[in-house]
Amino acid sequence: MAERGRVASGRVLSARGNGTWWIIPVGIAACYALFALAVHLRMLDAADLAIRDVYRPSDVWGPQQIRADRFVKWLQPTRLAVPLLLLVAGLSLLRRSLRPVVVLVVVGVPVAIATLGSKWVMAHLEGNPLPVAHGSFPSGHTVGVIVALGLAVLLVRPGTRWGWLLPAIVGGLMGWALVVATVHPATDVVGACLLAAAALGGARASGLGQWASDRPMRTAG
Repeated sequence: MAERGRVASGRVLSARGNGTWWIIPVGIAACYALFALAVHLRMLDAADLAIRDVYRPSDVWGPQQIRADRFVKWLQPTRLAVPLLLLVAGLSLLRRSLRPVVVLVVVGVPVAIATLGSKWVMAHLEGNPLPVAHGSFPSGHTVGVIVALGLAVLLVRPGTRWGWLLPAIVGGLMGWALVVATVHPATDVVGACLLAAAALGGARASGLGQWASDRPMRTAG
């Protein structure tokens, strides 16, 4: 039975290793690059201003903005970091493997570099922050929430479909709260969703979740 499990796992990784599984994450990554370029060229400023006027007309801070601000502070990425680290540590001990830790590093580090790198580039290329400042592109809060919850889903239930609704819904709520509280323009949130989706899609396409759930083979002797 153990041998069958290893064979089945190998088939899953082999199937996900072909180019078909990579079409979606690569396509999303390309969309992110094009979207970032459009934001930098200020092609979407009018949309940002229109959305901001809907949620905060006349720059008035009301009850809706107060609730949104509380949600943003309550669900900061730093607050999700500790539960995620505890989950990864628990899975590593339970499975007697460092593979969950490897997945956390392999996915988390490139996402952090891409997020901070995008912010640095956008801030340094921005000649005038008016009418919309783009130095905060993409939203780190949104990226952090989606990737943290997505990694939890990937490590606990790598073969799930409906489980991905968790990072999608919570990430969407975080993005909505950031826009309502005018912490970020809407384009920052959309860019963050694209970046996080590309990262998690790539992790799923490469079979990292299944790889982390399989115990490494031990040779006799």
